[in-house]
Amino acid sequence: MTALSSYSTGTVAASADGTTVTGTSTLWLNTGNVKPGDLFQSGHFCVPITDVTDDTHLVITPWPGSTLSGASYVVWKVSQQRIVGETYARDVDKMVGAFNTSGFFVFVDIDETEPDPSLGDDGQYAFQPTTGKTWAKVSGVWSYLGIYKAFQLKGAWSGATAYAANDVVTLSGSSYVCVLDHTNHTPPNATYWQLLAAKGDTGATPLLPVAAWVTATAYVAGPPASYVTNGGSSYMCLTSHTSGTFATDLAAGKWGLVSQAGTNAPTYGGTSTTSLAIGTGSKAFTTQAGLAYQNGARVRASSGANWLEGVATYSGTTLTITSDKTNGTGTFTSWTFNVAGQPGAGDVVAANNGTEFNPATFATNLGLVRGSVGHIPGDTTGSAPTTGEIGQRIQTTLAGTLSTTNTAVNCGSITLTPGNWDVSAAVIFNAASGATTGTDWWDILSTVSTPSTSIGNAIDGTTYHDRLASVADHSGVHTHAPWRMTVTVNTVIYCHAMATFSAGTGYGVSGTLSAVRAS
Repeated sequence: MTALSSYSTGTVAASADGTTVTGTSTLWLNTGNVKPGDLFQSGHFCVPITDVTDDTHLVITPWPGSTLSGASYVVWKVSQQRIVGETYARDVDKMVGAFNTSGFFVFVDIDETEPDPSLGDDGQYAFQPTTGKTWAKVSGVWSYLGIYKAFQLKGAWSGATAYAANDVVTLSGSSYVCVLDHTNHTPPNATYWQLLAAKGDTGATPLLPVAAWVTATAYVAGPPASYVTNGGSSYMCLTSHTSGTFATDLAAGKWGLVSQAGTNAPTYGGTSTTSLAIGTGSKAFTTQAGLAYQNGARVRASSGANWLEGVATYSGTTLTITSDKTNGTGTFTSWTFNVAGQPGAGDVVAANNGTEFNPATFATNLGLVRGSVGHIPGDTTGSAPTTGEIGQRIQTTLAGTLSTTNTAVNCGSITLTPGNWDVSAAVIFNAASGATTGTDWWDILSTVSTPSTSIGNAIDGTTYHDRLASVADHSGVHTHAPWRMTVTVNTVIYCHAMATFSAGTGYGVSGTLSAVRAS
């Protein structure tokens, strides 16, 4: 017959005639599954429970006994709330049977350090999911087995990280697993860490750096072994020795072949010392055998900046080029060969001296105006030449007042940009009033800014000068014919004028100063 179900873990305290029971180490609400209607008993007194506040507090009818403190107790699970029907009772019975099955886990709450002693039977296990801690019940006592949970990879160890059991860290090439929760205990502290994988030893270097074989050198079989190249092949030392002759050492088994030198493919290039002149037609050169030229290839033979090229044939040591393009002149005995590209349909051959062109079409495509010998076509559109074009004109109006006799005045200037220019001027003298009486009138064109009519300052080496008997109210014109000037930097041309007069207020100067670009 099944005994009446009860719960009695921990101790209790209650006041005489009080309605509150306070438990110590009790789990009434959760594990104990105490319900209103169950009976609370301590000693010979027993009262009904009216409410279960939490794991450590019950509400009862007034306690009839004396005050309790640290007293043992028992809760008899007789509440009508447990009886909800025959079918439900059977299901509960099956579930309880499953709970009591050997090997079924009892789960430990996050706040508990070990399982409730009143739970479980021998052979059952208790498990705390938050820590992975596991217990087994043996002879009525929970026995701690250890931590069973997956490793948590945390990367490199840090003193600022809080580690829990089964956290895995790396430090100095080794890895460690945490066995006790902590912060800032450096591996391999055995209290908190267990070595998971130690850093391995550095492996041996299989080969020494590759170097060309030389005689009278100590080579070793290693490890690491000496590794050399010779004749395009590579070898590893099999027997330590001091080198003598490579072929002898190889035959003695001191070297093992690692990689065999390949066979070189034919290449282009090539040279010749055949004495030949730059020109068109067949040119036969003696050169090296085994070159990559194929009959019909286009080849250029060069000697410095001089060359000839054309379609070639090649056999043995003879390379024959049918030259159709050349550059330079002369006869040479030092030639180098290279593959040349095939000229396009519009290619210009030097030997033809440009006769491939249609002159009219060529000139039109380049925007040129064609003329005949001795005749340069002019512009027929009426547009004036622009800056930098032949025929460009620069012009200024002259203006000056000669108010003091024999004193030169600057009457105007123009600026020439680099090029060839034809410079000219028309200088007009007008008496300021009818009472002016004069005898001499001068002017020059000069690159000197200081007013002067000195012949040494004139661009054309000429001072334009009129002299008359004393005359009143005189007007005159000095015409400067075009004078060709070549300038390499911006250059200013000045017109300086002067008059000699004995009465009146002087002369006014007018006219033009101009230049036309010749080239």
